[in-house]
Amino acid sequence: MTTRLSILLVAVSDDVALRLDGRFREEGVEVAFRRADTAEALAGALSEPLNLLIAGISPLLTIRLLATELQVRSLDVPILVVAEAARNHAQLMRDGAQDVFLPRDLSRLVPVIRRELTAAVQRLQLSEQVVITHLLQEVDEFILQRDDFSTLVNRIAQRIIELFDFRLVWIGLKEGDGSINAIAVAGAKDYLKEITMRWDDTPQGRATPGQAIRRGAPVSLSWDAPEVSHLRERAEHYGLRSSLSLPLGVKGEVIGVLNIYSPHEHAFGEAVIARLSAFASRVTVAMLAAQEQQELRLLELAMSNAANAMFITRSDGVIEWMNEALQQFSGYSMEALLGQDPRIFSSGQQDAAFWHEMWQAVLSGQVWRGDIVNQHRDGHLYTVNQNVSPLYDLSGRLTHFLAVQQDISEKKRLEQEIRFMAYHDALTGLPNRILFQDRVQHAIVQVRRTRKMLALMFMDLDGFKAVNDTCGHAKGDALLRQVAERMKSCVRSGDTVARLAGDEFTVLLLDVQDASSVAQIAQKLLTSVSQPFDLGDGQVVEVTLSIGISLFPKDASEGDALLSSADRAMYRAKNTGKNRYVFLSQLNDNEPN
Repeated sequence: MTTRLSILLVAVSDDVALRLDGRFREEGVEVAFRRADTAEALAGALSEPLNLLIAGISPLLTIRLLATELQVRSLDVPILVVAEAARNHAQLMRDGAQDVFLPRDLSRLVPVIRRELTAAVQRLQLSEQVVITHLLQEVDEFILQRDDFSTLVNRIAQRIIELFDFRLVWIGLKEGDGSINAIAVAGAKDYLKEITMRWDDTPQGRATPGQAIRRGAPVSLSWDAPEVSHLRERAEHYGLRSSLSLPLGVKGEVIGVLNIYSPHEHAFGEAVIARLSAFASRVTVAMLAAQEQQELRLLELAMSNAANAMFITRSDGVIEWMNEALQQFSGYSMEALLGQDPRIFSSGQQDAAFWHEMWQAVLSGQVWRGDIVNQHRDGHLYTVNQNVSPLYDLSGRLTHFLAVQQDISEKKRLEQEIRFMAYHDALTGLPNRILFQDRVQHAIVQVRRTRKMLALMFMDLDGFKAVNDTCGHAKGDALLRQVAERMKSCVRSGDTVARLAGDEFTVLLLDVQDASSVAQIAQKLLTSVSQPFDLGDGQVVEVTLSIGISLFPKDASEGDALLSSADRAMYRAKNTGKNRYVFLSQLNDNEPN
C-alpha cells in the first residue's frame, strides 16, 4: 500500500483510534482518518472517497446497517470490526464484516487490509472490463443505426456516464483556429460554462484536453499541476477530483479529444487508461462513420475494420460479404466462406426450434438478437452475441440479411469469475459464508420434505495463530489451503465445506442417518488435520481442530440458529482440551467426548 489510505472510523472510541493509529505507524502505512458517530455524519462521510471502514460496536450504527448503506451507494468498501472478545464475532461477519479484531491484538490488521483491498481492486477491474465490452457493442450498433453526428456523440457521452462512476464526460473537436469545440457533454455540464478550451500552445491549451491533442497520447494530471491549477477551485466545486483526456484520431491524425472526470482521486491508473484508450479508438471510428455515413466506401471501411464480426447473406442465406473480424473469429478465410451457408459455423449446440424462431423473426422483418455457440475451424467452441437484421431494396423487397457478431467468450468467462468470487473464498476456493448459508437454507427446505436429518459442523483451527506468528502470513495462507483440501477429502461430494473467515471452517452434511455417523466424519476430520503439514522451505507444522456439531431438526429449526448452536459447541470443544468434537446436546454434560 504505497498510497495514502482514506479510512472512516464509525463508533470507534478514542482509545481504539489511538491503537489503530499506532499500528499503522508501526507498519509504515500512511492513513487519513475520518470519523462518524451519528447517522447524519455517516451519510456525509460516505459521499467522500473512501478505501476502508473500521467500525466499533454501536446499537444505532450496526454492522448490518453499515453494510446496507454501502450497498445502497454501490460502494465496494471492506468493513473491519474492532470488538472485545465477548462479542459474537460470527454474527458480526454474518452481518457484513470482512474480519473482526480485538483492540489489544491488531497484528493481523494490515495484512488483512492488503488482502481485502486487493480483492476489491480485482472485482473492480473485472467489472470495468465487462462494462467496456458492452459499451463497445453499443457503439457498433450506433454506427449501424446511422444516427446523425450530434445524436451519436451525445449518446456515447451519456452512456459512459450511465455505465461508469464518472461525474463529467465531454467530447471536443479540434478546430483550425486552435480552439476545442465541445460537441457532446454529459454529467456536470455547468463545469464547462465560461471556460475556454484550446489545443494550441497557449495558457488555455496547456490543460489536459489541449495536451492530449498535441501529444496524440492520453494525459491525466493532478489538479495541483501548474497547467491546470487555475481550474482546481472550479473542479472541486463540481466534485471533479481526477481527469483523463484521450485523443481521438485515425492514422496518426488527431481530430478531437474524449475527456472524462471522476469523483475519486487517482481514478485513472495505467490499466484503466489502457482500456479507455481502446474504447476511444472505437469512438473515433463511430464519429467518422456518422460524419460521412452517406458514403458507402467509408461505411464499408468502418464495418471491415470493426472489432465485431459482420457478414451479409442473400435472402436464401448464402454469404456474399464479410469483414476481417469474421475470418478471425471463425478461422475460415474469405475464399472458404464466400458462397457458403452460415451453417458452416454450427456447433450443434442449438436445436431446430432455436433456428426456427430466428428465421421466423427475420423473415417477418424483425431484428433478431441472441447468443450462439459457434465452432471454430480448428474445432474449439466460442460464444457470440449475434444481431440479424433484414435488408430491403428500394422497392421494399427483402433481399439480404446483415449479421453482426460480438465474441462474448471472454465476457462469459469474466461473468463466471465474478460470480465465483462473490460466493467463494479467494484464498482456498471454498464456498464463503454467503454460499454456505444459502446451501444450509436449501438443505433445510429439502429435509423438511423428506423428514431426514442434516448436521452442521463449526470448526476452528487450534494453534493457527502460532503458525502465523512464527512462520509468517504467507505460510499461514499455505496452511489454510492445505487444511481446506484435507477437509474436502473427508466428506462426500454432496456435502459442503466452507471457510467463513480466518481459521474458521464449516461443514454441512446431508442425508445424515444418526449422530454416530456424524461422529465418524468428525473423527475423520480430526485425524486428517492433526497430521503434519509441510509448508515448504523446511517448515513442517502441526495443528488440530475444535469441532462443534448441531443437528437439524433436533437442535435448531432455522439456519442461523443451527450455525450459532454449532459455534457454541465448538467453544466447548476448545475450552475442554481442543482436538475434539462436541455435539450441542453435550453442552450440559460434564464429560467431553
